[in-house]
Amino acid sequence: MCVRRYAPAHDSFKEEDMRAALYIDCGSIKAEDIPYIYEEIRKTDDLVISKMFGVEMKDIAEIAERLRIQNNMHCGDDQTSALVALAVEVMADAVGEDVQKIYIATGDLAVLPLLDKLKLMRTNVVVIGPCGADRVLIDNSEKYTYLEIINGGECTAEIPSADEIAGRIYSVSSYYNGMGEDVKLEQVYKSLIRRYPDFDVRNYGYTHLSTFVKKNVSGVQVVNDDCGGSYIKIVDDRKNIDDFAYEYVAGRGYTIEDMAELIDALREKFPGFAMENYGYHTDYGFILSFSRFQIWENKGIKMKKSFKLSSRSDEETEES
Repeated sequence: MCVRRYAPAHDSFKEEDMRAALYIDCGSIKAEDIPYIYEEIRKTDDLVISKMFGVEMKDIAEIAERLRIQNNMHCGDDQTSALVALAVEVMADAVGEDVQKIYIATGDLAVLPLLDKLKLMRTNVVVIGPCGADRVLIDNSEKYTYLEIINGGECTAEIPSADEIAGRIYSVSSYYNGMGEDVKLEQVYKSLIRRYPDFDVRNYGYTHLSTFVKKNVSGVQVVNDDCGGSYIKIVDDRKNIDDFAYEYVAGRGYTIEDMAELIDALREKFPGFAMENYGYHTDYGFILSFSRFQIWENKGIKMKKSFKLSSRSDEETEES
């Protein structure tokens, strides 16, 4: 039996809807953003608990009533006491069996100790907050989603470039390719989130991870199985690599002093290039796989004499 695991709304991966709890820090979240937060969660999960914390929550209470959202309201004398109440409620609900996933809507660094504790408990936690939040909060979140993105705006935070993300995707795909496997798109997504907690294809103007891969990652293709699962397959580009390498060395007088120069040139020419894709784990072994090359002075490369003569004959023929 096939189970479709890919939820295309914003590239989250799951086997089934999770029972989720939402805790809103009304001291750092605007009232008008709350409907978008609820809509974001309900795309993928079943929201069973919703609690809001703040000092003055009149506007937020009115929105909750208008949307017919059932909430537990917790007011405090100041922001600190409100966040303490939030932390107490989160911990109480996290140890129970009714909640499988926790969402915390905040932009306040004061929740860092709470996040650290939840990590130790291996609790599935998503922080939803503004683009202007301190980077420390973002980097210490298991997953961080930008408010501006879920309400249809643009990401103004400092995020990794599309090229950096593409390189990471190729690297993960290469690792699995070296083991003789095509990597699942779900595995790539999880790897990206571990490295970049705020990764979201919507940050780059896409709605599907597969589309991002097709548009930004060279040397791979996205394939689907009969169950609707998506995989990334490394494209064998060895012939183009060979042709480029031979031309590169010939253009430098058929000799280069350090094989690392050629490896760097290949990486620049072919984004995401990795020797492991071709079964090699050392520069030395990879260079020896070229039929026209020989190792020179233990670290350089020379074109074999017969191939140098052949190349010159070809050039003379073209000139005549």
